[in-house]
Amino acid sequence: MNKFTIVHLSDPQLSAGREPQYHQQLPPAVKLQRIFDDVLDRQIAPDLIVISGDLLTDGTSQDYTQLRQYLQQQGARLHAPIQVILGDQDDREAFNVGYLEEPHQPYYAYKQVYQNMDFYFLDSKWEAHKEAGWLDLKQLDWLNKNLHLAPRRRAFLFLHHPLDAPALRGMRYALLQNNRELLAILHGHNIGGIFTGHLHFGASYLVDTTIPVTTVASASTYIDCQDPHHHEVHDATSYNVITIQRGMASVTNHPLLLGQPVIDIITVGNTGFAKHRPRLSPQRRTSNGLPLI
Repeated sequence: MNKFTIVHLSDPQLSAGREPQYHQQLPPAVKLQRIFDDVLDRQIAPDLIVISGDLLTDGTSQDYTQLRQYLQQQGARLHAPIQVILGDQDDREAFNVGYLEEPHQPYYAYKQVYQNMDFYFLDSKWEAHKEAGWLDLKQLDWLNKNLHLAPRRRAFLFLHHPLDAPALRGMRYALLQNNRELLAILHGHNIGGIFTGHLHFGASYLVDTTIPVTTVASASTYIDCQDPHHHEVHDATSYNVITIQRGMASVTNHPLLLGQPVIDIITVGNTGFAKHRPRLSPQRRTSNGLPLI
């Protein structure tokens, strides 16, 4: 299998002409352009570029149309397709109308085949104004079905929200809320890795004892979460390069900016999982017999 290179970035949080979410020294659009310019300057020559959510903050359908046009230009410049997924700050209705031009999509999940590998792009956006992530039953069924269509092919997953891990225990309020359901479907399949964003800092760990998870730092800010109740926000720009060869993925980080001043403080109350989560049907089971709840 030939070497396959992916540029992975997340959380550009473009402000679409309005004031950015934090008092950043550089506008989010400038930071995003710096990433694309750096990829070109370093001659990385990616086969694929993935932006894993939080594309826009308070974006309108027109903003998403302009984003699609901009990403098409950058993709042509870098000679690589650019795939996107939704994050908690994205507006699903505006994205559907402006980016997809399909207004009635319940979720935006899809599969792409590159070389002899399957790439799954999942939609972990929950309800509006919820920071945590959720994968609904129809999407999980879709994933389960597709994994069984090619059980031997190496599969890689991208979604916005990271899965739970001991080191992220103080971040559970912001993580994917139905980890067990997803892992029940992935168990026993040929999963090469899961790649996420959302945290605004990098993290690497294993789930289900064998599946590596890599969270990319943000394209727009770095958030120091050492104090679980008071998170410090810094100006930052970063992206990852994922190199896959013979089904094995290695990841290198490319930081372009890390500002020392604290530009904002995020206060967090309850750090645990969300108390009120949707329930999946107790009768639903994966094809390997594991329950989906």
